[in-house]
Amino acid sequence: MIRPTIFYSLILLLLLSSCAVEAPEFIGSDGFKMDKMDGKEILFTAGVKVNNPNWFGIKIKRSAVDVYIEDQLMGKVQLEKKVKMKAKRESTLTLPLKAVLEDGALITMMRYASKENVNVRIKGKVKGGVWIFSKKIEIGEKRQISGKDLSPGGLMNGGR
Repeated sequence: MIRPTIFYSLILLLLLSSCAVEAPEFIGSDGFKMDKMDGKEILFTAGVKVNNPNWFGIKIKRSAVDVYIEDQLMGKVQLEKKVKMKAKRESTLTLPLKAVLEDGALITMMRYASKENVNVRIKGKVKGGVWIFSKKIEIGEKRQISGKDLSPGGLMNGGR
């Protein structure tokens, strides 16, 4: 005979696994602050505005995505620690990130700094979860930014 706690746990597991999870919506950025630059590694904090349409909070777990400028790979950006997104609301999250740059990425950024607008693409999978359930969500964001934001002065001033 099955114990009641195991039975109720199985029912809860089935109910939660059948729930549809909507991907959070990226609304915009809220600047960034460079913390440390060491060779090919850059530690920084970025603010992002997101909307979580789900009735439950989501934890974004350590993940890595590729960053491209004008379809040229610049490197990987990794989330350094978990971040919590509140349920059914728009939030501004502070993301502690580490960028590992490809060879020649800084020179390429300087070349694009003189352009008026530059296409930036972020591609990869971000892992998010609720309680013990997690799911990888494919990210394919493409934005246009001012080339001035890629210059050393633009990077040091929070990308504004």
